[in-house]
Amino acid sequence: MRRGFTLLEVVIALLVLELAVVGGVGMLVLASATLGGAERLERAVALAEGVVDSLRRSASPVDGAVSYGAGEVRWRVGAGGEVTLVALGPVGDTLFDLSTVLPSP
Repeated sequence: MRRGFTLLEVVIALLVLELAVVGGVGMLVLASATLGGAERLERAVALAEGVVDSLRRSASPVDGAVSYGAGEVRWRVGAGGEVTLVALGPVGDTLFDLSTVLPSP
């Protein structure tokens, strides 16, 4: 009676293991990229909240831009107190944009 594995069984087992490892590494890379994007978006949202809050408290708000990390938040203030705000990512992609109206002083 023979005991042990044949060469074909070992090769098949190694291929199955390799597929599992490659899939796991791929998921880690995807998760890392997603986390990075979420962190950039979180920073941009926090900065935008601060900008809108500052504009609401300002007697005469003006257009402007401010950088965060590798991105930027830009805003324009209209004559009627309308504010258009755009958050840009590191490569100039739009993370989000919003419009709001500032309360009258």
